[in-house]
Parts: sequence; structure tokens; C-alpha cells
Amino acid sequence: MASVQLRPGDTLNIVWTSVQETPLGVKEVESNFAFTYDELLTRLRAKGRAGKSRRSGTNGARFSRIVALATNALRKGKWSTGADIDRDEVFVKLMKKFNELDGGEYANITANAKTSLAELYNSKNILKPQQKKDLKTAIDAAGIEA
Repeated sequence: MASVQLRPGDTLNIVWTSVQETPLGVKEVESNFAFTYDELLTRLRAKGRAGKSRRSGTNGARFSRIVALATNALRKGKWSTGADIDRDEVFVKLMKKFNELDGGEYANITANAKTSLAELYNSKNILKPQQKKDLKTAIDAAGIEA
């Protein structure tokens, strides 16, 4: 068994390999999970709430969970399961979900989701120019600083 020490500024990378059956046989899929020191500390201090916020049932909170999945997939080019993505399709679905939110729900978008959207907007080589423009319109409407 391995022992790991994590200090402020460090990131814990967990690699998990699973076996999936395909029509052509069996293949191993590797999934990577990265947790920062601060994220782990926040989760440990949640005292049984497991980090759930009071707004977990709102449309803004549901959208925040979609943001987490979509932005991670757009950055990596794969879903967390290891499956390849179509970046254009993922972006269209993300914007569709954003456009379904009422203006009052913007307040329920989590801070992490807002940060992820701003980082996605500021990243290079992930979004096409029109996608960047569409995302800028969305984050401005939600009052997110990018």
C-alpha cells in the first residue's frame, strides 16, 4: 500500500484502469482524476454534508454539474470514462442547457462552475472563435468575470 503526502499547492492524481468489453474484444480504459490540496481539504471539512450546497436541487446547481462534466471533457477531449467526444456537440449541448436557465437561476450557479466557464473562455485552442463569442455572451449574462 502506498503512502502519499499532500501539501498546499499539490495535486493528487488518481489513475483508474477498467476493462470494457467491445464488439471487437476486451479493452482497458484508463481514467484520470485530479484533486488539489484545497479541494480535498474542503471535502474533508464538509462534516458529512459531502460538500452539498443548499442550492443542490435548483436548475442553476444542475447546470453547474453539467458545466463540470462538459468543461472537463472539452479540456481533455474525452469523457471521464475515457470515451472520445465531439467537442462541437458538447459545446452546443452546454450552451443549450445554459439557455434553458431563467435569469434568476444564474445566482444558483456554483462558484466552481463560474470559474470553470471563465477558464474555458480564457483557454487557447479549445474553442472556435464563434464558440468563444457565444460563451462570452453567456458568461456576461450570468455576471461571470472572465
